[in-house]
Order: sequence, then structure tokens, then C-alpha cells
Amino acid sequence: MKIKKPIDLQRSLALQDFWKRNRCHLIAVGLALTCAGGFVSCSEYDLDENTPAGWDRSIYSWLDEQDDFTTMVKLINDLDYRDVLAKTGSKTLFAADDQAFDRFFKNNSWGVKKYEDLTVAQKRKLLFGAMINNSYQVQALSSTPNASGTPVEGDAMRRSSALEPFDNVQILEKKDIPNADYWSMYQGRDSLVVLHDATETPMIHFIERYMVNKQITNEDYDFLYNHTTHRQSGDASVNGAQIVEQNIRCLNGFINRMSEVVTPLPNMADIIMSKPNTTVFAHLLNRYSVLDCMDDETKDSYNASRGTHVDSVFQLRYFSERSQGKAFNKSHNQVSEDFGELPYDPGWNSYNVPSNSTGSTAMQQDMAVMLVPSDEALNKYWEEGAGAALRKSFGSWDNVPYSTLTEFMSANMLESLSGSVPSKFQFILNDAADPMGIKTTDVDSVWLACNGAIYLTNRVFTPTSFVSVMYPTVVDKNMSIMLWAIKKLNYQAYLNSLNARYSFFLPSNKALLEYVDPCSYGKPQRQMLRFHYDSDRKGNEVYASIHNIDPETGVAGDSVGVYTNSNGTNLDLNPILNRLYTILDDHVVIGNVEDGHEYYRTKGGSILRVKNAGQSSMLVEGTRQINGETPSVPVSYIYDQTPETQGGNGKSYILEQGPVLGTRQTVFNILGQHPEFKRFHDLLEASELIETKHDKKFACSDSCISVFNNFHYTVYVPTNESIDQLIADGDLHTWDDVAALDTTIAEQNTLYHQYVNEIDAFLRYHIQDNAIVINADNTTGMDKMDSEGNFTTPYETAYLATEKTSTGKIRAFKKLNVKTNEKGSDIWIIDAGGNTRKVVKTPGLYNLMAREFTYAQSEKSQASIIHNSSSAVVHLIDGPLMTKKKN
Repeated sequence: MKIKKPIDLQRSLALQDFWKRNRCHLIAVGLALTCAGGFVSCSEYDLDENTPAGWDRSIYSWLDEQDDFTTMVKLINDLDYRDVLAKTGSKTLFAADDQAFDRFFKNNSWGVKKYEDLTVAQKRKLLFGAMINNSYQVQALSSTPNASGTPVEGDAMRRSSALEPFDNVQILEKKDIPNADYWSMYQGRDSLVVLHDATETPMIHFIERYMVNKQITNEDYDFLYNHTTHRQSGDASVNGAQIVEQNIRCLNGFINRMSEVVTPLPNMADIIMSKPNTTVFAHLLNRYSVLDCMDDETKDSYNASRGTHVDSVFQLRYFSERSQGKAFNKSHNQVSEDFGELPYDPGWNSYNVPSNSTGSTAMQQDMAVMLVPSDEALNKYWEEGAGAALRKSFGSWDNVPYSTLTEFMSANMLESLSGSVPSKFQFILNDAADPMGIKTTDVDSVWLACNGAIYLTNRVFTPTSFVSVMYPTVVDKNMSIMLWAIKKLNYQAYLNSLNARYSFFLPSNKALLEYVDPCSYGKPQRQMLRFHYDSDRKGNEVYASIHNIDPETGVAGDSVGVYTNSNGTNLDLNPILNRLYTILDDHVVIGNVEDGHEYYRTKGGSILRVKNAGQSSMLVEGTRQINGETPSVPVSYIYDQTPETQGGNGKSYILEQGPVLGTRQTVFNILGQHPEFKRFHDLLEASELIETKHDKKFACSDSCISVFNNFHYTVYVPTNESIDQLIADGDLHTWDDVAALDTTIAEQNTLYHQYVNEIDAFLRYHIQDNAIVINADNTTGMDKMDSEGNFTTPYETAYLATEKTSTGKIRAFKKLNVKTNEKGSDIWIIDAGGNTRKVVKTPGLYNLMAREFTYAQSEKSQASIIHNSSSAVVHLIDGPLMTKKKN
């Protein structure tokens, strides 16, 4: 039995004298340690009078004096580390006693039964994995320095251990080289020296101040340790082992007696690869893995430390958006596939949550979480669940393209452990910012790694795009153009919202060969854009060729070019994205197009007509098709992504013969094509409401309404007879009346302005915000229902009037009260004069669709970018709308 050595009094007195003589110097050293992150407080000691208890012994001598740390002392001696721990320095050691080591040898993941079976590498892990190269009291472990160096308590849960990167080297034998995408060049090699990440290996510690500060409960802690613990307030642990005796002070640091042997934790990727029940997910993860060849200096250092002569040392990495502090998408001659980067590298030991902190501070504050479905759960998902559509599309997981697989993997990679414990499950959001819905019953086990926690789940958490109306673009390569557009334009945030219901008309790559370009509507030559997808054009995979359309046959000819930059040297992506954004806006309806109506408004404000909804003969028309300029577009098939069937947000309707198209007809064009609108047309033609250039710099597609501004509108046109009656009664003047006035005469000049304002007000009062369409659901926002089941709501017009109020005069847009039934079969308009007018449902004189474009260029012949577009529906009504009651 080891006998404790008596304290050497002479040595103790000498040390006290040393403390007194060097007090200032030692305080300066202590302050330096504090700035370095040590946060060791000595204020409780009177260094002039007393030597702190235990500070006359080094870490090694204290351990050596005990009778129950013989295994730890043997480790130190065997690794030739006695001199370091026996002298002054700065270390924190989490030491296990002999009883803890006895338990370790009876049950450990290494399969080691006794000390003599330990390899040198394992001994290093047991010693240096339980050591920090700095001096910390336990409470100080949870502190990090802020920008000014002041300690922030309760901010840290990890510290770098004393392990070196070479302690994580694996000799990968030929049989263990994975059959993965980026490993083909290494197949056949006898062995590889692989470093499992070159960053430091942290230890994780849960200290009371951190738990309180991050609002992590004791129940959360017990969950992380699979309910094998019963944490109490004040408990502290390192890598899962409890600290049973804290802050044993020594001359060169602190010792903490541990309940069990502290072993270093692997990173998340290594744990996933090692588990027998996560082999499918591990295989998916391996598709992102790649060997990064280290430089010659690293190779030489390895050979020198191991006495070997290997020709290469590799580092295991994963293509990711964040790895070792930056994006990692290229490793020597290998480049990640399109959309082929994980959100972060699961093998990155020193992972840090994106924050304002940097370096070691960021690493210390938190770690990641991965939701890893068991093989059973993932196989069931693939064969029977929502993943069956993936299987039908691709056949095997290996065939799933990176653009799709990355969506899946990313959905299961959470950034913050402190924000992903059970008490905060309700606040975990998916990629659409909706609650993910994870419950503790979904998690079978938790494995803690040095860079995160792995929740082994019994269900599969998928990205929102797998259940939303966006899903066809994810699984069908024939939708690659729309998928590219959705990602480039960040449109997935909209399509993936589960708080709304959508009908998404989705044109295939083939359909997008037939897009009539709205930028050609103002040109003498109509043109068609044919969109193409080329996977070899990294970052710019989509481009469009320009084709002239034969005005007689409507057939597009050969390509006459593509959009290029101002120098004509490179393809210009801006017109492509501009048109694709318009296409997306024109193909999404907020709501259900199978609810029995005929017309629906899109997200972009344009109108669609749907025929035979939900049937095999279903057709859809944009305003160009509604106006008979091109044929209706058949729906090839329907993806049901409704909440009832998939937990999603609607249905996707696949268009293969062409996209929905917007008309080139403006309101003024439509009025001029119908003699029934002549009186209103003539009044409008001579007014200042017609323009060909907006704000003097944006060319218009034709003669357009100046008050339109990227919205949707209704234009009510009174019958010719009713306007003639107004004129006959003297309630409305004409432009002929205006022209007959001599403005040089004061009285007639006054009349001139009166008549002009009168006509302007009359026209503006017939132009209403919001498109109200016969046979559409116009009741959105209408909450007043009369006894006959009709809904009424006020809408602003373009007429800005001065009105009297109790507080004085104000300028406000005059309103119309619009009444309609739920089916939208009739529309009544009640004006400010108390008159009720009705839309006349004479075929060809109501539901006439207009679309007015302005371009970013000042000349429409040079148009290449759509600046704004407005949609309008034109109705004939049975009488004029009056701004006030008739005297």
C-alpha cells in the first residue's frame, strides 16, 4: 500500500518566502492567465500571509501522494509526462481514481480488459483527453471572454482538451475504404493514413451557471444522457463523468476527482459511422465525405512522431457550407456537386454555431445536433412512407441527386444544442420557419459527440419541400429549370410555408421551351424565349435562347441569339431571373383551384381560368390563353401535397405542353376593340391617364394606364347610352367641350380646368384597386354578408378627392362598395351617389383580361427587363358610377 508522504516543512516555508518575494510577479502572471481565458481567481487568498492549501504540491506530486490514483500516475509515467506535471505550469486534470479505472476495464467501448492491454494511442486519449492546457476552477469553465476580455459567466460548455490532432489518426485498411462518390481514386490502395479532422478535440462540460444561463433544465440533461443520470442543481460533469471533488489546488493547476474515467468523445460523423443501426444514414453522409491531402510539413511531422515513412497523410472532411471556419467545396482536384454541400461539416471537431464570436470562444459556447433516423425508420420511410415517391423517381438512395439529398440531410442538421433540448422542442423550426414538431418520444437514444449531439430518431424528419407543392421540382429532373429558379430567387421560403394552401402550376423543362417573351410585346417582332438547363455551366445552369415568332403561323424560328452583357461577351443572367420570377408569380395561386370556381388570382396578381378542375381533362389558361391568343394548357398530372394526405400545403399541377402566359392586351387595347366601350374609350384616349412611358424613364408595352402600379385592378365601363345620357343632362362634359373653350378668357379658362378635372375624376372613379372577376371567389376580405348571402366590401378607386371630416378636410381615395355572392356569379357596385350598378354579363363584354408591362429600359424596342406589370379585368356595367349624389 502506498503511504502518504509527510509535508516537508522546510520546503513549505521556502515556498511561502517565494510567494512573498514574488507576489507582484505572480499576480501579473495570474492576470495574463486570465486574459488567456483562465479566469482563475486568487482574491480569496492573502498571499503575503498564507500559502493556499495544497499549492505547495504539483499535480503529479499530489496524485503520487494519494493511495487511489496509481493508474493515473502510471499513465503519466508511461507517457513520459511526469516532468511536465511535476513542475510549474498551467493544467487542469480530470482524474479518475483506481476504482473508476476498475469499472472502466470491466466495461468500455475499446474492448480493453486491463491496463497492460492499452496501446500508446489509448493511453494518450485517457490522459490528454482528460486534460486542459490551462488552469481553471470548475465554475470558470463556463466563462468566456467578451470583446474587451471581461469574463462572461455561464457562456461555455466546451473546452479544447490536450489531445493533439495526430491522436485522432486512423490507419484505414483496404477493406474499410468506403464505396462513396469521392473515394473512387483511393479504391485498391492497401491502406490510408487518415486524420479524423485536424482541429482540436474539445471536451464537453455542463456547469450549473451554463445550465441556468442557457435555460437547460435538469430533465434536459438527463435526456441527453438517456435518463441514466439524475442531475441535481450544482452538479458538474465532463464528457458525461460527474466531478465528485472539485478544484483540488496544486502549484501548477487544478485536479478534479471524477466519478468515472473521462474518455474523449468522437465527432458526430465518426459516431454515426460506428453504429450498427445507422448504416443507411451513414451511407448517405459518406456521399459528402472526401479525403483532403495534408501538406508535406504535416506528413513529415506525422512520420517523425510515429517513426514511419508514409507518402501521404489525409484529413477526412465533408463538403459543407461551413467547415473549419469557412466553406469547404473543393479538395485538390475534386469539387462538390451542384447543391452538394451540407450546412456544416459533421466531422469538424471544433464546430461553432454562427455568431458574432470567433475562434475558440465561438467553439466553447455551443455545439450542433443531428437528427439521425434509425435504419428501421429510414427503410420504412423509403419503402412505405412519404419517401416512396423518391424511390419511384430514383430507384435507390445512390441515385438521388445532390440537389435533393442535400435538402434531406440539411433538414436533420440543427445548429444549436442549447436551443434543441426537450424543454425547447416547441421552438425548433423547420426550413420554412414552421414548428418542426419533434417530441421526446421520437428520440430513442442520444449519443454525445465532441462537436454535437446525435438524436437517434424512430421517425424521419424531412425538409418542407418534400411535403410542400415544391416537391415535384425536388424529385423530377424534368423540373430542373424551375428548381434552379426557385433556389436562385429564394422562392422556396414562400412555396414551403405550411401556413397557407397553394395551387402550383408547374411547367416542365419542355413546357419552358414555349414562353412568349413579354419584353417583346412592345416590339415590332414578337419573340419566344426557350429555357435550357446545362449542368456543366456551374452556377449559371439555366439560359434562354431567343426566337422570332412568325406573325402568321405563330411558329418560332431558329435562335437569333441570347441575352448578353453590355460588352456582348458573357451571358446576362438578369433577364433570365427576371422572367423566371414572373413565371413563378404567374403560376402560383393562393388557395384551392378545385373549389368550384372558374377564375383565380395568382400571387403576381394575374388571372387564371381553370376548366375541369381535378379531372384528367383539366385545363388552365393565363390571360393570353383566356383572350384566345394561344390554346389552353392541359394539366398532365397532379401531385397531391395537401395537408390531409402529405401534411403539406396544396397541389402541384404539372404542365408539359407550355406555360401559363400573360396577355399583351392593355386596357386601352381592349376598349378600342369593342364598339360598346367607345364613349369611355374616347374619354380615356384624350386624358392624361394614358401613357407610353412611365415616370419619364420606363417604357410601356403599349398605351397603358398611368395610375397602375404593379397591382391588380378592375375597370368598370358604363354603357355608351348611359354616358350619352350623362352628357345630355349636363353631368359630364366631353373633350369636344374642352376644345371649344378659349382659355385666354378668364371665365372660360376656369371652365376649362373644371371640365378637365370632371372628366379625370369620372375616369378615375371607374378604375378600382383589386381585380373582381365573374365566377371567381371574390369574398376574400369580405366579412359583411346580407340576408341574401351576398358579401360587400369597400375598395379604393384611383380618384383622389378632398373630403370633409370632423377634424377638417383630408385627401383620400374615393371608394366603391362592391357586392358579390360566394360563387361570384354576379357583381354589383354601389357608388358614392347611392347608385347600384351591375356587371352586364353579355358574352365578350365582361371578364376581359388586360396586362400592362413597364420595362427597365426607356425604349420598348430595347426592352430586356420587366420593371413592373399590372393586371386588370374590364367589365361593362349598366350605368355610370357617380362620385356624389345628384342634386
